[in-house]
Order: sequence, then structure tokens, then C-alpha cells
Amino acid sequence: MQYWIIAFTAALVVVIGYAAGPVGALVSLLAFAGSLYLMWARKLGFAGAWTRFALDRFSAPFWKGENWERFNAMFHDGESVVKAGTVATALIALSLILPPSQVALIAAVVAAWYAFEVYRSHRPVVRPTTAIEAKPANDSVLYTQVRNESAKIN
Repeated sequence: MQYWIIAFTAALVVVIGYAAGPVGALVSLLAFAGSLYLMWARKLGFAGAWTRFALDRFSAPFWKGENWERFNAMFHDGESVVKAGTVATALIALSLILPPSQVALIAAVVAAWYAFEVYRSHRPVVRPTTAIEAKPANDSVLYTQVRNESAKIN
């Protein structure tokens, strides 16, 4: 299944490169990587997604065998990979229909909002270090009966 995903991705990049040019193909790859990272960050947090991408363990040169094993491990989460591919393809399709500057602005705003939501959902909860003690109130409360004049029966 991984080889089919890789083959489909390569074909899609070629089609995008033909339709939108080489810059469009590069933008689609960056959009794919960014959206995949944000989807994993939603589940794992930013540091967990960085580790999931195995970017902290890549070493030069890129084409070493152990780097390719780490790269192939990224495609085990098929649902997130398909969603990220859909986001990248939709961005390129929108940039072919609308002006690319507007699409870039919309994509940047949506990505920033999504990153903020990820940050907000994974930030540590701050709890007070001292216990809140209830202080007894010294005020005496006087309860009076309020008479409703309209409720009188004549």
C-alpha cells in the first residue's frame, strides 16, 4: 500500500508541476508537509509531531538507508496522509482558479488559526499552588418577605 501512495504522490506532483509550474509543485509539497505536521500536532502536540516526523533523527546525506526507513514510517498513518494530500491539492486547485496571493493569504490565516488551536489544546493547565479556603462571613444576612401587592385578592 505504501508504494501505491508514493506512486500516486509522485504522479500528483508531476501533474501539479505541469499545471501550476515547478513553483506550484514545490508549494504543494510544502503544503503537504505542513498540513501533515499540523494534523499530527493536533493529536501529539508540536514536540510529539516533530518526533513523529523523525526530523530530530535525520542525518546527512538525505539518501542514506536509515533516513528512507524513517521517511517510509511517516506513511503508516494513511488517514492523515490522505487528508494532507487533499489539502495540498485543494490549495493548488484554488490557486489555479483564484489569484495565488489571495490563496496564500487564506492558507496562511487558516494555518495560523489551526496552529493556535493546537497550541491552545496542548498547553499545560496552570493550577493554583495554594488551596482556596472558604472564609466564614461575619455579615448577618437578613431575609425579608417581599409582599407582592398585585397578588392580593380583594
